[in-house]
Amino acid sequence: MYKFIVLLMFVLPSLSLAGEIRNVNFAAFQKLDKNFEFEAIVLGKFSDFIAEMEGSQVLALAHTAGAIDGDVITLQTSVLRDEAGAFGDFGIDCQLSYKDESVDGESSFLIGGLCKIIRVGRGQNLKLNHVIPHTNVPDTSEGSDAWILLDEDEETGIAFYANVSSH
Repeated sequence: MYKFIVLLMFVLPSLSLAGEIRNVNFAAFQKLDKNFEFEAIVLGKFSDFIAEMEGSQVLALAHTAGAIDGDVITLQTSVLRDEAGAFGDFGIDCQLSYKDESVDGESSFLIGGLCKIIRVGRGQNLKLNHVIPHTNVPDTSEGSDAWILLDEDEETGIAFYANVSSH
């Protein structure tokens, strides 16, 4: 019983230091038009964001519920197929870490991680590990309706965007 009480003394204070719960919004796009350029910041609501991506196609969209500091968010989207007896796989597999570094009412949210870009089949054999550096992203609930370009893989034309929201 004594060990349990000591454990609670260390665990409960760290839980109270955790930031507010947020939703993490993540999107991945791939260029269709070689002249299309991904913008570093796309302003507007979700529909405005999607409209700005003309010249690319959506690979993945995710809206997590209830993320807290230190969470790891996984996202995988693939098309798997049998191609004349061979395995085909086209997609992305991401593990993203979410950090809430807010202090004294100053919001600071970061998202970064690793996305594996996979193109196997149809004469391709690409398995690329793309590191997304931790990047500050806006909180839409604070009046900043914006999506931030986390990173872009120039070779594949795939770009990753994110923001956070309270609902």
